[in-house]
Amino acid sequence: MYRNRPIFMISLWAAAMMVVLVYISCGLKKVVPEQPAEPFKFSRLIFLPIQDMARIYGENKTIQCQLCGNMFTTGRVTEGADAFLTHHVQALLKERRKDFELVPISQAKGAMSDILLGSQQELSERELLVKIGRQLNADAILTGKVYRFVERNGTDYSTNSPASVAFDLTLLRVSDGRIMWTGHYDETQQSLFENIFKLNSFFKREGKWITAEALALEGLKKIFEEFPVHEDNTGSGH
Repeated sequence: MYRNRPIFMISLWAAAMMVVLVYISCGLKKVVPEQPAEPFKFSRLIFLPIQDMARIYGENKTIQCQLCGNMFTTGRVTEGADAFLTHHVQALLKERRKDFELVPISQAKGAMSDILLGSQQELSERELLVKIGRQLNADAILTGKVYRFVERNGTDYSTNSPASVAFDLTLLRVSDGRIMWTGHYDETQQSLFENIFKLNSFFKREGKWITAEALALEGLKKIFEEFPVHEDNTGSGH
């Protein structure tokens, strides 16, 4: 369909998280995303590494995020895509460190392992995140999942199949486990002829078929435009 058409890191922590997510899925119920109304201010944030959901559930599975309620269909996830997204989320968060302290990932992974190994009962994903946050005296915890990360098959100007990515991020308040913000991105690049409404993206990409990494970076920057930011000099603070 697209041929020659021109266009204008698994550790203990990861293994333990697989067990938690598979257990949760056994009792899956429809999740209604919460809609936070008030600005959320936090001074100490935990960010957990991005999880590869295709590695856990397999490809071509319809998955519902247990925290945010969004639905995604898993696909192929290029090896290292979870680490790539983790690195770039960290970089974007560090740009905002004037607002909060970012807890090192190594501390968060250690706390998770300690909690899972010491727990006498099964924990939901939300309960686990709250426990990690409280153990590390954090106000908020950010977690994310990648469902699809497929590289283009071709070049900048000719492709057999385009890049395709899908991932989400969820911000949870530790004090009560409430979801305060979610960001999700799900896109397969299309030609201008297939989607005339994406003219702006077409020009930004200089008419090229971009890589999965480039597409994912576009998505991260887009969803981070809505990431909670607090202002010190106003009362409205979004």
